[in-house]
Amino acid sequence: MNQTFDMRSFARGWYAAAVLVAASLWAAPAFAQQADGGKAVVGDAVVDKASAGPPAASAAATPAPAAAGAGDTRMRSLVIADEPLPTPVMRLGEPETVVPPRLVDDVSAGAVDGMLLQEYGLEEMPEEASSGQWFSSGMRYGSAELLMMDRSRNYRRVMGFDPLVTPAPFAPNSRLNFAGTFVTTGVPFNLAPAGRITVGEYLGRDDLDRDRSVELTYYGGLSYFLDDSFSSVKGSYLVTPLAGPTGIGSALQRGLAGFTGATTYRSTNGSNFNSLELNYKLHRRLGRDQLVMSPNGGWARHAERGWLPAIFLGTRLANIDESFTFAASRNDQPADVFSGNYAIATQNWLWGVNLGGELISRSEFFYWGLRGRATPCISFAGNQQYGSGVNTMPQTVPPDVFARGTYVLPRQSANQVGGGFLGDMTFLAGYNLTPNFSLQFGYDLLWAAGVATATRQFNLDNIRPNSIDAGGQIFYMGFSGGIQGSW
Repeated sequence: MNQTFDMRSFARGWYAAAVLVAASLWAAPAFAQQADGGKAVVGDAVVDKASAGPPAASAAATPAPAAAGAGDTRMRSLVIADEPLPTPVMRLGEPETVVPPRLVDDVSAGAVDGMLLQEYGLEEMPEEASSGQWFSSGMRYGSAELLMMDRSRNYRRVMGFDPLVTPAPFAPNSRLNFAGTFVTTGVPFNLAPAGRITVGEYLGRDDLDRDRSVELTYYGGLSYFLDDSFSSVKGSYLVTPLAGPTGIGSALQRGLAGFTGATTYRSTNGSNFNSLELNYKLHRRLGRDQLVMSPNGGWARHAERGWLPAIFLGTRLANIDESFTFAASRNDQPADVFSGNYAIATQNWLWGVNLGGELISRSEFFYWGLRGRATPCISFAGNQQYGSGVNTMPQTVPPDVFARGTYVLPRQSANQVGGGFLGDMTFLAGYNLTPNFSLQFGYDLLWAAGVATATRQFNLDNIRPNSIDAGGQIFYMGFSGGIQGSW
């Protein structure tokens, strides 16, 4: 009896233990603990661990799987096919899953901290522009520029006056612009086009890592011309101080036939400038390039901004030619009865040692700076002039008022060698369009001194035959634009 009872109790105990083990194996994958507040998830219910009490001994004795997820084979073997998988939750001790951030549109493509390149938009990052690729990477270089230049006015001289308009005490030597005075500065010159072309070749670097080159520059093509005229009031006439000292009224001297007593004076003036120079140039190179990271993670070389000084040493030759004409006529008489003509031509050659320099601030795509040259010169000046006049009008006025007959100024010439000077300066700025080629604009100044200008050579009365005055000077200024590059 006792033996039968013991066997049944033993069988019931093993049966109960087997049931508990099977139940724990099925329930363990659906049980997890949460890190916040000590809560646990059992099935679909959330239970606080402090109030739930300890788990059953049989369940605690069964260890939880190391990774209870969709890939656990034990879990798949116990899940019913029609039952949805439990929601995955984070377990204590597991690393946090990093979710990629949402892509944004305003991504900065600026360089990392410490880089000097300015910030660009994502689609505006410049291509690689190193100093070795963008600037002077060829063996030769050149530039071509168009200039529009203004010229200073002539040396002021009084060429004629109307005795009825200009006060008598001031008439012969008037320096003021009275209404009845005809002067050489009455009309300014118009703007004139010019060209400046430079070609050069690099000779390599010196011991201090400076570029050496030799270059040839043509600067010129300037050609000016002006036309001016002056007429007397009705019933009056014109007198020219160029024909000699002249009084008023009964003291009026006869002057020169064909000039004194005219009713119209006309003058023309032309002026040209050309120069050629050959220079040895020594200029500094840019420093080390920057290494900049692009938005795609690549690295590119970019030229760093720097100041680039340079010096020139060479020779320069310039030519300045001028012409002047002065004509007199009467509206009531033909030219073969009353007329006068006077012409002057001057030539100037200036040659000297050319000294110059430039200072350029160059960045990756933009540059600006100053360039200047000074040339102390030897001036070779010359002039030629001649004149003629005729007055065969009937004597309707007292014969002592106007000179009659014909007048001839013999053709004469004079030469002089003296000192001169040439100087020019350019304020410039440019932008690189492509590697080695840039568009450049500038403001230019040019000065020539020690030259024989035409309006300083008046000798119509032949008081000082074969004379020359080479103390003139001319000032030019204007704007320039062109392209420069290397190849």
